[in-house]
Amino acid sequence: MLTWILAAGAVICLAYFIIILVYSGMGTASAFMWLLFAGGLGITAWCVWYHQRYPRKLPLRLPVSLVTLCGAGVVIMLILQILIIGRVPQVAESGLEYVIVLGASVKEEQPGHTLRLRLDKAAEYALQNPETIMILSGGRTEGQAETEAEVMRRYLLEKGVPNEQMVLETNSTSTMENIAYSRILIEVLKKEKQEEHHQDERALPAYLPSVMMQRPDSSHEIGILTSNFHLYRAMQIARKQGMVRISGIASPSDRILFVHFCFRDGLAVLKERLAGNL
Repeated sequence: MLTWILAAGAVICLAYFIIILVYSGMGTASAFMWLLFAGGLGITAWCVWYHQRYPRKLPLRLPVSLVTLCGAGVVIMLILQILIIGRVPQVAESGLEYVIVLGASVKEEQPGHTLRLRLDKAAEYALQNPETIMILSGGRTEGQAETEAEVMRRYLLEKGVPNEQMVLETNSTSTMENIAYSRILIEVLKKEKQEEHHQDERALPAYLPSVMMQRPDSSHEIGILTSNFHLYRAMQIARKQGMVRISGIASPSDRILFVHFCFRDGLAVLKERLAGNL
């Protein structure tokens, strides 16, 4: 029974790997991890079968070790998937002061599919909340003439988002840097706004209350907008960097690649945890 379960898992991983290659091509990031999963499960299934048939030729400790390793891996990934998918907010909080829109891959100076989905959500939010400042975060990667933030700004302009509602962060090349540089930029913007507020307050007639310049109270002031599979990691990195009053805004992702993205981000969560970024 165990042999068939492991073999079925190997076949499923191999089939999904082929689907990914046919659907989105060889350039899909980390697609070969499914081939590794298939190979690991297949080897484990063969070891279990071979030991059951020839117990004297293969020591029991080898199939037991492989089955334990596979089982632990499955449990860890399931826990991570529950965290990743279970923490996705169903409704975005309105009236946030700033929203950090995380960048993604750009192809030929145009946003890739994942980034377009994020930007469509960002345009929807910006038009519904015209007072919110959108922080477009993404630098220039190798081979790109423009930064991700510049490509994002151009796309949002075409969607009707006013240029004055957008601020570009063009230095980051990773999620951790997206959050770090955007946090610093927001602190600079808040300081400039406070200085302008004090100047405007001195210019107001005495009978006008200064509260006219204040925004309504909110439980959060900063939003982080990214893909649903990526939101958990981004939020954890932000909290690690000291950002407390934050709210997540999830954009949809490709339905066929959703499982791949979730597993890939689960591995990234483990990596960030080991690196001390979470």
